[in-house]
Amino acid sequence: MRRLVFARTHSPGSGFLSETPSSPRSTPSRRRGDRQLGADTLRLRAGLFCVFPYLDVCSLLHVAEVCSDWRFVARHPAVWTRLRLENARVSAEFLTTLSQWCTQTQSVVLNNLKPRSRRANETREDYHKNTRGSVESGVEALLRSAGGSLLHLSVSQCPHILTDRTLWLASCYCRNLQTLTYRSSSDPLGQEVLWALGAGCRNISSLQVAPAHPCQQPTRFGNRCLQTIGRCWPHLRSLSVGGVGCGTQGLVALVRSCAHLQVLELERITDLGLQVATELCNAGLKSLETLILTHTPVSGQAILHFHSVCDNIRAITVEVAVSDYFEEPDTQEAQQLFGEIVTTLKVLQKRPGLSDVLQVKVEGFC
Repeated sequence: MRRLVFARTHSPGSGFLSETPSSPRSTPSRRRGDRQLGADTLRLRAGLFCVFPYLDVCSLLHVAEVCSDWRFVARHPAVWTRLRLENARVSAEFLTTLSQWCTQTQSVVLNNLKPRSRRANETREDYHKNTRGSVESGVEALLRSAGGSLLHLSVSQCPHILTDRTLWLASCYCRNLQTLTYRSSSDPLGQEVLWALGAGCRNISSLQVAPAHPCQQPTRFGNRCLQTIGRCWPHLRSLSVGGVGCGTQGLVALVRSCAHLQVLELERITDLGLQVATELCNAGLKSLETLILTHTPVSGQAILHFHSVCDNIRAITVEVAVSDYFEEPDTQEAQQLFGEIVTTLKVLQKRPGLSDVLQVKVEGFC
């Protein structure tokens, strides 16, 4: 389902509703008729500006064909301040068309966009080669059009058709970005693009860039990327990182640089035992309020250490599966040991002081 979420940043008024003035040769009666028509048009457009922001992209494109007044409102930049496209098959040409109305866009969300269908005479290799980055020119048109108005950008699960070059484009056109999400299984964020993004977008306070799973380039995002994040955005408040390429050295360097982190998510980190937890807490995390461990094998001792050392912590969320701890999760031994780990976590949930803080989600285990 495709859905577009809008926010009205301007109240309907004569600034973008009024018609052109009537002809100077009009008779008095004709001028009175024009003024009456103008008032009716004004009221109509004002009503449309109250409704159209709640329509999705497809509906907006259809209502623009009803009449000139509907088209005027449906294509006005004030209606396109928030753009959301998800679960759709799009082209660069389509995004370029949308870009002409996105000069005031503050938020762009692109989620689970799909490339064109594979042609009958096209091999799988040629298909991936031909569709790789195929809509980036359209996204570039969107980012260029939004420019400094864009504050929030989210690109998730758009494999092949969008690469981390999208973030390089954002660093060129959207210097006022405040929040950024980039999740990709085919093209995780690399250090070169991170440097460019850090140079162009210095105001980012929320960054979510953990590679999507399963990742085709699992080591592309690693310790050097973590160190780069720390150097570029020491003022970060919210951060989500992860992947097998992230080790203790990179995480410690990151935490030491980002002293004001309030929300930290670690996704699919190889190991988070007591020793790693101790090193992270010694490096910083004094302002941490929320810790999210997603498919990261964590020990009960590590959780206790985070809770005891991070004075401001209010929530610890742990989401795990047996495959996070064992290479052969289907064996009886792995199932038994994982059961003991889950039992330990459940016991911690009942511990005084942790009952209102710790939340445990176990995947695929009864």
